[in-house]
Amino acid sequence: MARIILVIAAVSVGMTVFYVMKNNAENQLVTGLRSSLENIVVLEEATIKHGFEKTMTIATRPFLIKQIEVLNAQPGNATAQIALQKGVNSFLLTGPSAITLYDKMGHEVAHAGRFVRSPEVMVPIRVPGHAQLLYRNGYFLRSMMKVELGGQAIGKAVVETPLPTLDQLFKSTGRRGTTAELVMCVPSGEVNMSCFPSTLTRKPLHLSRTSRTGIPLPMSYALQGKVGSIIAKDYRHKEVVAAYRPVGRTGLGVVLKIDSAELYAPIWKQLRYLLPLLAGLLLIALLSLRWLFTPLVAELVRSERDAHEANERLRDSESQVRTLVESVNEGIVAISENGIIELFNPGAERMFQYRGEEVLGRNVSLLMPEPFSSEHDGYLTRYWRTGEAHVIGHPREVTARRSNGEIFPVELRISQLDREGRRGFIGMLHDITERKTIEAQMTHFANYDALTNLANRRLVQDRVQQAIVHAQRAQARFAVMFIDLDKFKCVNDSHGHDVGDQLLQAVGRRLAACLRAEDTVGRQGGDEFIVLLAKLRTPADAVRVAEKILEGLSMPFAIMGHDLRIGASIGIAVYPGDGEDFETLIRHSDAAMYQAKKSEDLKYHFFDPIEGDTPPADEVVAPSE
Repeated sequence: MARIILVIAAVSVGMTVFYVMKNNAENQLVTGLRSSLENIVVLEEATIKHGFEKTMTIATRPFLIKQIEVLNAQPGNATAQIALQKGVNSFLLTGPSAITLYDKMGHEVAHAGRFVRSPEVMVPIRVPGHAQLLYRNGYFLRSMMKVELGGQAIGKAVVETPLPTLDQLFKSTGRRGTTAELVMCVPSGEVNMSCFPSTLTRKPLHLSRTSRTGIPLPMSYALQGKVGSIIAKDYRHKEVVAAYRPVGRTGLGVVLKIDSAELYAPIWKQLRYLLPLLAGLLLIALLSLRWLFTPLVAELVRSERDAHEANERLRDSESQVRTLVESVNEGIVAISENGIIELFNPGAERMFQYRGEEVLGRNVSLLMPEPFSSEHDGYLTRYWRTGEAHVIGHPREVTARRSNGEIFPVELRISQLDREGRRGFIGMLHDITERKTIEAQMTHFANYDALTNLANRRLVQDRVQQAIVHAQRAQARFAVMFIDLDKFKCVNDSHGHDVGDQLLQAVGRRLAACLRAEDTVGRQGGDEFIVLLAKLRTPADAVRVAEKILEGLSMPFAIMGHDLRIGASIGIAVYPGDGEDFETLIRHSDAAMYQAKKSEDLKYHFFDPIEGDTPPADEVVAPSE
């Protein structure tokens, strides 16, 4: 009976050790996979959204709308066709690889670039409008949007934009392990799905959403709009640890996974040493039972030896736990009920740039910036007195302080820890600096022009709408200027696009220098700019700014060894007389700019409703001219 009990106990201990190591490894991997997948999905959504916004910019361009309207009224108008062609050619410089415009009858009126032919994968995605995600040696977004005037469709624009960011996301997945794989799919029918090439499979796949036994694959949960993680078999019929989630409302689903065999490899390696040791201890214990009825002295000696071996096993177990704590990348900090640091693992040392001996025994407020540092002891006292807390067990974003004083963001999860009658807390910290940086970059890309770093049309529209709200409340006026550069096309043709790009950047800096802090200058596209004069006492204020801009742009530009001279034509629309919404003000300032181009003396012009907001067809000038 004693031998049976000993064998059962030994096997139970071995299995317990194995499952503790297995569960810890799984938890660490799943947490890492879900965090990484969340960042990937944020980037994928932002990339697709940015690609579709390029189509929206083209489809809502007032100049292109007017030319399509002319062709609808006068099919075959050569001047309007030439203007449209030059317009779409200029938009290729902003990122799209191909553009086609159609009139209301569906006839092609302008085309630039080359569309992807015979894509390996082409699937529809849900965005405002009609769009498809394509793959052929890279990802492309092909989107179509109606061109509307006054709420009526007068044509359509089809734009294809490369998405290199998606390619980089898939290529970077291989660094997580030899079996790590990032997969992106869309539903195909009721029970199937179509998948893009992945890290391990470089060809498109058309699969069932369930395995041969009818069990849903991890991707099926993502396509149902669910977020989570699972250990299951994938399309290769191999067991994997997978995180899944949908890509917003696009209809796409993504899965980040790794084979369980690769996950458990380190554990099996350790078991090769642990199992012989366990077997040896078991053999010694069995042999010792032969002397169960030997004299009392022998029994006491054996009991002492068994106790010593138990203590060794306990120390080994504590060593394993300590090894696991010290090997994780996250920071782990344990404090006493008074806020004194008692545990500071290597992950926390790397994160805060302190050595463990520098912080052990000191107050945890050392790791906090003001005012949290001064308030922390009071918070602990209040918690122990009332037991009320809103942070225990809930992850939240806070700021922390490194040894050099640098403030950085972390995700913190706090749990109460009671040990041998002593109360305290243990915190898990994850540095989210990289995630915050990516979020800030995506916000900047969404609101600023990539070439000039000026506000883009979207940000200018937002600020104009804010100015409208303020003007309505204060009974005030403001002005919108539409600026088109003269002779810019000659610079591009004569000196190349590199010189042209640097010239646009220099123009942006000069425009900004001519304005007040509360004004806004943005790039409309090509060589066109929009200026918002937020405060306007009289129209003469706008005249002074226009003259200042024209004077600033008349000075030569020193670009790559060339002295370049250009001019500009400025159209001015004043709120509320010339329009009470953004689109009307832009359209009227655009029309006034064309009147300024025809003027022999003044190169700025206020919108005149008598002259109208549409230039004659025989006087249309392409934006690059």
